[in-house]
Amino acid sequence: MSPEPEKVIASFDSASVLHAGLVAALEGRPFSNLGNPEPLGRLIRIATRMPWPILREIYRRIGGSEGIPPDQLRRVDMAAVAAAFAGAFPERRYPAVLIGASNGALVHLAAAMQIPWLPQTVLIPVGRTGDPHRADQALEFGRRWGADLLAANPDVALHQMHDAAQDELMIARMAYFRVKWQRLPEAYARLLTERLRPGAPVFVAEDRLTWPCTRVDQRHWFQTGGLGGLSPQDHLSAPYAPEPDGPAPEAEWGVEPGFVAAIKDWCEAHDHPFVPISYRGPQQPAAAVADMFRSWFRAREERSDDLIIPSFILGDPWRTINRALVPFWTYFPVQEAVSALDAYLTEAEPYRKVFVLGFQHGAESPGVAGPEDFRAVITRHGAEPVLLGTRPQDWPHDIGSLARYGQALDQLPAAGRPWTPLTADEVRLRLTGLGQH
Repeated sequence: MSPEPEKVIASFDSASVLHAGLVAALEGRPFSNLGNPEPLGRLIRIATRMPWPILREIYRRIGGSEGIPPDQLRRVDMAAVAAAFAGAFPERRYPAVLIGASNGALVHLAAAMQIPWLPQTVLIPVGRTGDPHRADQALEFGRRWGADLLAANPDVALHQMHDAAQDELMIARMAYFRVKWQRLPEAYARLLTERLRPGAPVFVAEDRLTWPCTRVDQRHWFQTGGLGGLSPQDHLSAPYAPEPDGPAPEAEWGVEPGFVAAIKDWCEAHDHPFVPISYRGPQQPAAAVADMFRSWFRAREERSDDLIIPSFILGDPWRTINRALVPFWTYFPVQEAVSALDAYLTEAEPYRKVFVLGFQHGAESPGVAGPEDFRAVITRHGAEPVLLGTRPQDWPHDIGSLARYGQALDQLPAAGRPWTPLTADEVRLRLTGLGQH
């Protein structure tokens, strides 16, 4: 018997958490504690009173406990995983659908449109204890066990990712097996067939970001490092980094070209418009989505001078909309994201306040951006910076912020005007701006 999808897919991954946050928004409910029950949220808030060295080990062990045993990989059924993602949304007819790369900005846009998003890449954490700075040993682990997963799932590719800079705490106790569908899963095709209105567009999040990788097998790549504070060359110059063979879709964010082609074929066969949203790197769509939200708020005479900075998986699309907050999503709290925020604020009309959500990953990684970096940029553009649910003195170790952001958002004033969803036609008209900022 195959393990249940919730025991296979990481609960802390961009795909699983962003998807769960969108499901909540389509059900008209807030998204606290990254979707976890409130008793767990209270436990996390209490635990953060401990000294960081103790909390660090608890965090590492709890995260590591998610990894499935490697000898179970041959039983993983990715068709069941796809069915779980597709089946989570409310059963109604939708005016459009988003499918493809993980992207928090586009997920906020999907929440405003009240449409589903079906991810192309998911993370399977595999139990393994090892030195996080020995990428070569992680590669050999993947070579040993990845074949079992691929043999059982011929429609996917495996992009094993090993980032000792940002994921140091986790990869000491697990391997990151990121799995990408190369073809359209049956459950996704069924949702498109049964839940889309006639002629509804299919928006495709096509992140063309690549990374120099080591080929293990025909459908298996190993990626040293990940997008964040270091360049690919920085990661590959570290001791024990395997020699790359060539570029491949970036493990977490990049999309397999064959998957995009499969969606296009489905759209042509079923008379649905195929609408690609092509960009390079997860940060790129954020500015255009923020502009779209601001125009949407103004069209209904809502206030539009409060900006919020969701961070990686830390955010709440439903509360964002219902607090009339313009979202500028950042893929991680790193200097590159701060620079993107600076560029956006340089061109945007001034904001009154900017609320900052900073994902706390517990590592003093290269290129990490702290609260002082966000404050400096926001203040320079004449807005008031407000840190939401995070203790600046504990950054980036304030794990309790993962269970505080919901309460912090609840303290903000509600929107003053009722709203109806953004229409697919409105979004299509403005798609030429996406990814161009």
